Amino acid sequence: MTLTSILILSFLLVLIQITIPVLISLLTNNVKISYLFSSRDDAVNTSKYIDRANRALKNLFETLPIFIGLILLSIINDLDNSLLAMMWLLARIIYVPVYIVGINYVRTGIWAIALICLILMSINFL
Repeated sequence: MTLTSILILSFLLVLIQITIPVLISLLTNNVKISYLFSSRDDAVNTSKYIDRANRALKNLFETLPIFIGLILLSIINDLDNSLLAMMWLLARIIYVPVYIVGINYVRTGIWAIALICLILMSINFL
C-alpha cells in the first residue's frame, strides 16, 4: 500500500473516531438527536464509554500531526516508510475498541507499538 493511501486511511480513521462518541450516545439513549442539533449549551451526563471514546480521539490528535509530517517527509524524500506507517495505522485502529472497552494494559501496549512506529519512521531519515 502506498504512503498516500495510508495517509488517506488515517484521515478516514479520524472521521470514524469523531463519530464513535455520537453513535455510542445515540445507541445508549444517552442523548437525544435534538441535543446533537443544538448549540449544546447544557452539559449532558456521558457514560464511561463515551468518555473513553473521546479520550481515544484526543490521543489520536496528539500523534497524528507527527504521523502526517513523517508521511509527507517520506513522500518528498522518496523514503519507503510504508510498512511502519501501516503498522502505526493498524495499531491506532486496534487501539480504539480496546480503549473504549477498557482493556488497560493491552491498550498501553498498543499505544507503545504506535509510538515505536513513529520513532522508527523518524530514525529512517538518519
